[in-house]
Amino acid sequence: MDHRSKVAEKKRLLMRTKLIDAATRVFADHAGHPVIDDVIREARVSRGTFYNYFDSLDQVLAAIGQEFSNQMITDILPAYDVLTHPWQRASVGFRVFLVRALLDRKWAGFMTLPDAWPHHTLLTTYMAADLEAGKRAGIFQFDDVDAAADFLMGATARAIQSIRQGLSDPNAYINAYTRMALASLGCQRELCDEGARFSLAYLQDWASGRLSAAKPLWALNMNSKEGQSFLGYSAS
Repeated sequence: MDHRSKVAEKKRLLMRTKLIDAATRVFADHAGHPVIDDVIREARVSRGTFYNYFDSLDQVLAAIGQEFSNQMITDILPAYDVLTHPWQRASVGFRVFLVRALLDRKWAGFMTLPDAWPHHTLLTTYMAADLEAGKRAGIFQFDDVDAAADFLMGATARAIQSIRQGLSDPNAYINAYTRMALASLGCQRELCDEGARFSLAYLQDWASGRLSAAKPLWALNMNSKEGQSFLGYSAS
């Protein structure tokens, strides 16, 4: 009985993953407003199978948002969590999200949706901790940490949308965004400029291997010719 239960649970997890993957592709590529039929068609399952796992499309969106958010933090922790200053962590965090949008179109397509940024995830936990640390240090100035986090996530989603639609100079756009994001937290102009410079140099080091931190699969593309162009460096 124990063996059969484990096999059944494995099958259930695989089917749930299949539905989430199908929904991710649908939401990343669909021009209009996807419906459940789009997901079950992409997954090649029955409507009944869908409802065995999810009650609605919104529930699928919430599951994808939770998974993407947590995975993104897990992906960047080797490079991110060694940073000690709140402004460094914030500027690198801003930049890495936008660089991934340049390199991972499927991910970027989903991250433009409001449901891609749920509360109570690893992302919001780390962001809140960094914001509070910066406020205690007198570097950040804001009234409410939840409002600050929501503002930054909303601005990042809009920036990802602009990147996905196409920009003539993505690196200049990301530099400007990083400065404005830090300025919105109350950083002095000199620190905003330093944050833009530091985060660019830091990601160049991560991409080239000068920074000995493990990279997830999507981040390996930072060292491609396209990635080098976005980050403004050459590996040669």
